[in-house]
Amino acid sequence: MIIFLLLLLGSWFLWKRTTDGLLKYDLLLAWVIKLAAGGLFLVVYSQYYGSGTLTADPKAFMHESALLNQVAHESFVDYLRFLTGMETQSMIDHYLSATTHWNGGDLTLINDSKNVIRVNSVLYFLSNGNIYLHIVVFGFLSLLGFRELYLTFSTVISFPKRLFWYALILFPSLVFWTGSMIKEPLMILGLCLVIRAWFGELSSGSRVWRWVLGIVLLIAFKPYVLLCLLPAILLYVLTVRVFKKRIWLTFTVLFVVVIGALALFPVQREKGVFYLTRKQFDFINIGKGGIHAYADTCFYFFRPDQFQCLTITEKDSVFLTRPLQAKKVTLGKALPFKDVYLRPNKKAWFKYFRSNGCESYIPVTSINSSSSQLLKNIPEALANAAFRPFFGDPGGWLKYFAVVETIVLFGWVLYAFSFWKSASKNTKLQVASLLFFAICLLLLIGWITPVLGAMVRYRIPAYLAIFVSAALLFRKNKPTETWEKLSS
Repeated sequence: MIIFLLLLLGSWFLWKRTTDGLLKYDLLLAWVIKLAAGGLFLVVYSQYYGSGTLTADPKAFMHESALLNQVAHESFVDYLRFLTGMETQSMIDHYLSATTHWNGGDLTLINDSKNVIRVNSVLYFLSNGNIYLHIVVFGFLSLLGFRELYLTFSTVISFPKRLFWYALILFPSLVFWTGSMIKEPLMILGLCLVIRAWFGELSSGSRVWRWVLGIVLLIAFKPYVLLCLLPAILLYVLTVRVFKKRIWLTFTVLFVVVIGALALFPVQREKGVFYLTRKQFDFINIGKGGIHAYADTCFYFFRPDQFQCLTITEKDSVFLTRPLQAKKVTLGKALPFKDVYLRPNKKAWFKYFRSNGCESYIPVTSINSSSSQLLKNIPEALANAAFRPFFGDPGGWLKYFAVVETIVLFGWVLYAFSFWKSASKNTKLQVASLLFFAICLLLLIGWITPVLGAMVRYRIPAYLAIFVSAALLFRKNKPTETWEKLSS
């Protein structure tokens, strides 16, 4: 009944929204598409990746949001403290000791997984565990984000507005991941609000609230996307306000400043390189598979080929049966990890996390806390994040959707860039800014991610920026009759 009421309210809201260039039912049809994508998302994560039940991140987020929601039934004051980030470690040990995403550590300043759990825990009051309600709400919010993006550029593109709208809605990886109840729908909403505030023709008040809400959502659900967006915004502002729309002069100045800063502040540079090394190290471990065993003051990491040297009890106690060399790490913390020679233990270690590896794992060049190696890895990182998977890469049959999407997208980009010379200075600046954001994001993803499935998911903001860039450049000189009908 509650889901039906939400669908009714959402449909009424969308029907009342006047959107220039779209028919009244276009928003409703787009929401139907989003709901269908949400259903497909659940099928993939329960049937394809699971064995009839939800698995992986969706399962973990729903389970932990249920645990957090249960706190409200024991102590609503404690629940509010969890929602506002004022919980203590003793509270976590008492209420959420069975969680993994909530206890992801402090490797980053903001644990965005906690925020997804918080939002889903609030929805849990209405859904009582019915995941379809979460899909409905998250899909609706992401749809509002796409509407913001459409309104930003529909007045400046040269092809039919409705075609642009449905291209945004039906973009394969975008429609799939924003049909979920994890981070992507709220991240996309934040990104689209920021882009509207950045490029849209708005009053001061309308611009300010979009900036604020968009930035808050990006910080809460994908901080690294905002981090990659900031250089692009800086490029745009400097080009408009300082360098009189001379883009390459702005690029040159920014490049010199960045190189100078890296040279003048070696300590901060090495901290950043080590952070990326540690993120890559953790991701490689997940991709290859392994066990993190908690041993009071640290964690020991064992590779899958070392499992034969371990005995794991039904209570998840881990015992080493013969000496070997493992990794000593502090899970979730940006602290050094090192090789350590271990002997059989008498006191049990606790199996904290186990991964059997990812089907779409690919080898990547280790950064090894080296600035020079990080630079050498740039071509590999960009190629992996932007263009893979290839036809011969590891992974299941779903990878072929990503392969085709990449071929079509970059084919469209190559064609659209044939119109570069005829584009206005303002269009070129917008395109350069969006592509700068995309390159920064793809580079970051490629440096640290050795799992193709994760790359496809993480790069959707970059692909969105690349698609919009091509749409801005494209020109149709001789409209056909069908083209004119779509425009009307």
